[in-house]
Amino acid sequence: MRKWQLYRFISKVAGFFTLIYLHSLVAYPRLALQESPSIDPISLKVTSQLFVPEEYYIKGLIDDRTDRSPVAFLVPNARSGSQLETVDLEGGAMNALENYLFGVLPQNDQLRPIIVRVNDLKIVESLQDTGNGVVSGEVFLDFSFELDRDGELVHLLDFQGGASYKRGVRQFYLIGPVLKRSINNSLKYFNDWIENESDKDIKLLRDVTIRIRDYQQDMKDDTVFYDPKRPLTWEDFTGRPRFSNYAASIFASIGYEGNSWIEEGQVIVDLTFKTYMLKSSSWVKGDNNSYGLNHEQRHFDIAKIVVERLKERVRQLNLQPHNYERNVSFHYLEAYREMNRLQEQYDRETAHGRNGRAQERWNKKIDEELAQFGVK
Repeated sequence: MRKWQLYRFISKVAGFFTLIYLHSLVAYPRLALQESPSIDPISLKVTSQLFVPEEYYIKGLIDDRTDRSPVAFLVPNARSGSQLETVDLEGGAMNALENYLFGVLPQNDQLRPIIVRVNDLKIVESLQDTGNGVVSGEVFLDFSFELDRDGELVHLLDFQGGASYKRGVRQFYLIGPVLKRSINNSLKYFNDWIENESDKDIKLLRDVTIRIRDYQQDMKDDTVFYDPKRPLTWEDFTGRPRFSNYAASIFASIGYEGNSWIEEGQVIVDLTFKTYMLKSSSWVKGDNNSYGLNHEQRHFDIAKIVVERLKERVRQLNLQPHNYERNVSFHYLEAYREMNRLQEQYDRETAHGRNGRAQERWNKKIDEELAQFGVK
């Protein structure tokens, strides 16, 4: 179960579920490169489908490499020493990789669209045994798999891995198959993960059900929660009066709590909205009258109206599992600003209650809107 709570301030930590298959810290050596090419580009020829995904399809790639030079640093011959030759994939790195992914995995756009972000793709060799012409090589892959939700990319999983190999100095044909096996490993790893998490990971779920309720429990402490059956009394104003021209002041505000869990393949979001006043931050000078208490009660009513408007907006939202918290938080902040504007407008137009006619107009306006929401 997930829980979050907001009052006047919001604190949010966004966590991403990241799995690492194999991690290698790679420091590419300073290499003496051979300028005249003698090695053919590396082929990623598709010979058969790898498997048939049931939860997703690869929609496309994003090239996020910091180094976009040819992907391979290869030993050209037994006399090269530390002098390597740069070689790219046939047709260019991203074009070849995209064609390979589209070839080994069938495309079914009725499934979840996945974007593969290529953070790194390198092959680095060294001449291990000059006399016998033995070359050692390392393949480095760094991929991120992201879910495309209507153009918004949601990070799912990282794969960092690769392979080590040895070849004879003339056996360039072995490099392509090693690279393909490394790429296949990344796809198999992601496929296993998403099949296991498809109905468990909140970012993969498709539906959100919102449940909304009000918090009205009277805790008999400093906080009074709004209840139409429990109007304010002057005994609720326990704070120390401040130096002011006003006879009384109320601290009224709004907040909400959210709990979420997964139930039968969908996200259930339980939202509890709060309209409350703080006794210790609300004060009155001496004995005041019912007219003054009504003015302060209307401040409380305005906060309640804002909460009811917020609840209506939330009910109409098309929430997605990956962003419902952010959307609800955004509308809460907008409602909080709206409440402050309305409170200021109310005090300005009623002259803090001293303008009786304006006070009557606001009384009527507030009662009508509360009645529309079924509060009174």
